Amino acid sequence: MDYSAYCEMFYAAHYLPIAAYAGKSFLCSSGCYEEGDPYPFVLPKLMEMGSPAVYVSSDTGYYGYVQCKDGLHGLVLGPAYSTPVTDGFIRSYMSKNAIPPERYGEIASFLGGISQYTYNQFLNLLLYLHFTLTGRKLGLGQTFGLTNTEYQAIVAQHHSQSFFEAREEGVKHGTYFFEQQMLELIRSGEPDKLNAFLLAAANTANTREGKLAETPLRQAKNLFIGLITMVGKFAAIPGGMDIEETYQLIDTYIQECEKLQTEEAVKNLQYNMPIDFARRVAQQRKPDGISKEVFSCMQFIATHINEPISAANVVSFSGKSRAYLFKKFREELGMSIGAYIMDCRLREAKSLLKYTDKSLAEISTYLCFSSQSHFQNVFQKHFHMTPFAYRKKYFNR
Repeated sequence: MDYSAYCEMFYAAHYLPIAAYAGKSFLCSSGCYEEGDPYPFVLPKLMEMGSPAVYVSSDTGYYGYVQCKDGLHGLVLGPAYSTPVTDGFIRSYMSKNAIPPERYGEIASFLGGISQYTYNQFLNLLLYLHFTLTGRKLGLGQTFGLTNTEYQAIVAQHHSQSFFEAREEGVKHGTYFFEQQMLELIRSGEPDKLNAFLLAAANTANTREGKLAETPLRQAKNLFIGLITMVGKFAAIPGGMDIEETYQLIDTYIQECEKLQTEEAVKNLQYNMPIDFARRVAQQRKPDGISKEVFSCMQFIATHINEPISAANVVSFSGKSRAYLFKKFREELGMSIGAYIMDCRLREAKSLLKYTDKSLAEISTYLCFSSQSHFQNVFQKHFHMTPFAYRKKYFNR
């Protein structure tokens, strides 16, 4: 086999670095940051595991190994990441590979250009490579131990011991009914009542948090992650929040939580997070006097605001006649469909100006204005100030 051509074609198709070996001897590579053996530290670990094999480094990069049919040659690929590459990933990678600090920019560019893969996607890619190189089809669960019940036994053992000790000490979590009350207030979109409920609970509740980590900071973060997942899936989405918006907000909150360095800061974030969700649910609930069909169109517009939608698209989505839907919008919202689309774009523009540092050109393009000047003129006409003046007044206040 022409391993050099194989590596070149694989990288061109997947944008994932790859190298070929004869035993432990380096042959060739493609997509790596420099010539020479790119995997001197990873290859021995992978070969010990057999083929196909996967290794997850301490910087959460995935590396894979697949042996060819001849039993001698093999391919190593990676690193692949499931999330955008961070400064920590870059510095860890440089440290492991003894790369000097002055090459930071080069390595950051190299790692940032690698396609993102979830862990399961990466495993399936290894199985595909194994099939193309050996002709043998393998199953995901059995090959990589996903169906191994060892962890179930370990957890069962630990659970039995901790449950026994908790019963002996008469200790209970006691948070279930508190959580249900909180979730109901979020689902109902009642931030003021939720705020009062949380304050009262902080002063009077005698509940026990389960042990989720060995340090107070990690404990607080793990509790936060569990809580926001519950809030999003079992309160915000059932309360009417857009599913994708909810998941994005969960991701954002968890990322912010991970940046915090004190337990107090995490607790503060945890207190404000459910109130934020309740406010957002309230904003997205069907207003009084609005029919289901018009509200459905309002939600459609809100979730497609960064696309070049028009009144015709809304009419098509509704399945109603143009005349009927135009009349309903006028009666219930006091404006045309086109005017409501513009109103949504401008409200989103205010949010982007207030909470991000995106340029006016980026915002106008994102919101599908014909030009930056058009965006500026429409914004000033509606709000009696330029986008620049609005940002200067409200940005990150």
